[in-house]
Amino acid sequence: MQNESAHAARPAVIVPFWERLPEIARYPAHPAALTTIAVLAVCHLVSGLPLGFVLDLFVWVALYKYAFECLRATADGRMEPPEIAVHVEDSLGWLQIVLQIVFLGLNMLAYVVLGPVGGAIVSIVLALGLPGAIMSLAMDENLVIALNPATWLAIFMRIGWPYLAVAGFYFVFGVSERFAQGLAVPILPGFVTEIVFYFIAQYVIVATFHLMGYLIYQYHEEVGYAPVPQQALSRGPDPDQSLLDEADRLEDDGKPDAAAEILAITIRGRGGSEAMHTQYRRLLALLERREALVAHGRDWITILVGQNKDKRAVEVARECLEIDPAFELGSPDDVARVAQKAVDTGATQVALKLVSTYLKSNPRHRDVPRNALIAAKVLGERMGKDDVARRLLDQTLERFPNDPLAGDIAAYRAFLGKVATPPARA
Repeated sequence: MQNESAHAARPAVIVPFWERLPEIARYPAHPAALTTIAVLAVCHLVSGLPLGFVLDLFVWVALYKYAFECLRATADGRMEPPEIAVHVEDSLGWLQIVLQIVFLGLNMLAYVVLGPVGGAIVSIVLALGLPGAIMSLAMDENLVIALNPATWLAIFMRIGWPYLAVAGFYFVFGVSERFAQGLAVPILPGFVTEIVFYFIAQYVIVATFHLMGYLIYQYHEEVGYAPVPQQALSRGPDPDQSLLDEADRLEDDGKPDAAAEILAITIRGRGGSEAMHTQYRRLLALLERREALVAHGRDWITILVGQNKDKRAVEVARECLEIDPAFELGSPDDVARVAQKAVDTGATQVALKLVSTYLKSNPRHRDVPRNALIAAKVLGERMGKDDVARRLLDQTLERFPNDPLAGDIAAYRAFLGKVATPPARA
């Protein structure tokens, strides 16, 4: 897999996919993906029309086109689903259908020619190779390369056991799909059954393609892929491109410290584009300057919040917390905003760590009630620690009885109390 994007696209710190499985499973539930999945599920009703089989093929092509768009976006480090598929050609959807037909045909042929034992062995090999074939197809758009077992083996050898884990999750997702369909379909009426059947199938497809994209993102250096930054897709040349090119040249000459220094001087003097900040962080990670990474992250989050880029601020906070679990934001005023965005995007551990450190360091700050309420909801609703949440809210009400949020805090405290109280016996 080759990509000639600038070094600036390479990320600094990437959370392993096995630590993001809940977020990966929820990825298709994002409104952008959910809308696409739901609309296409309804479109499958065309299968009941004359020539419905042919029409339904076009629906599957549209679905796979969107799934590949999600895979590529994830491989480039963008963790929110795209609204529509704009960077993927229709041909890639058709190639995916052909790939699946070939895999199915090889599987059936193996049982006919080799018998049950040989067929089972070939089935296992094909199951392990399918993720590699799909990832190759997504990056190279070459069906012959994607169908070559040497391609699957090369991807496996470069990534190692995590590839096998993803292949296993691909199988588990498929089993979960069948289980969910088996539960939902028998109890639903008429055409709703067909819609729900396809909705579940497509939800799983988008989740698995996102997972494969994240595997490429996590191991992009091993597989030879350079993530493409968002600005390269949508905003044209970066305003700091000449400086980024100079940093690339220095790094290629074996001088990553000098490359980091010229970016640091510019950032300290006048700031820089997101690509410059990202490349600077990657160089700091390469040089193992962990303290500098944390310090830069603290400053950059303040800038990102000022630019209303809260989602990116959460990602940088996650990176910093991976390095330093006691990481604090530069401004206490930003904690509640970043923590709430972290909760909204499913990064509850990031939210809880930010708020916990903030509450210890700023016990009298004006935003303590707001942050305490965020933490209590995470503890109670996401972690099942109602008792800890109640104690936190009690302490907050005691110290801030006249705060504007006191009523909301008391109401949530009462709710947690009711949840903890078992119903009276008749």
